[in-house]
Amino acid sequence: MVSLQARPKLSIVLLSPELPKLQAGSLMASVAAASGMEVNVFVSMGALGQFRRQVVERREFAAAQDEVSQALLKSGAPLFPELLRQGKELGELHVFACAMAADLMGWSRDEFVDVVEDVIGVAAFFGRSEGATILTL
Repeated sequence: MVSLQARPKLSIVLLSPELPKLQAGSLMASVAAASGMEVNVFVSMGALGQFRRQVVERREFAAAQDEVSQALLKSGAPLFPELLRQGKELGELHVFACAMAADLMGWSRDEFVDVVEDVIGVAAFFGRSEGATILTL
């Protein structure tokens, strides 16, 4: 009899608005998806504002004054939205905005970059994350 093992799952919670943390979390998510893992990313608190379309288009990221952030912006390397987009193309990667944080700030789904699939609550995210390793950045 063939043993069927569940595909490994990874959930990443992005909380910080700091560009290096957004970049690192998105890179981990993308590589994990490309490696065959099911990946769910939950964007909340300070990180959520960085996923607003106008912030990304203008490259006006909060807390981007540090040396690493400046190097990232100058390098022309793909930034976190593009890394997540690539992960979606290469595997199973889902990105969700936190409903509570969006409501708190008065932001609607259409204000976020297209990589964000939906606005969901914590309970829904935990449901999607059942059996997953959860990383928080």
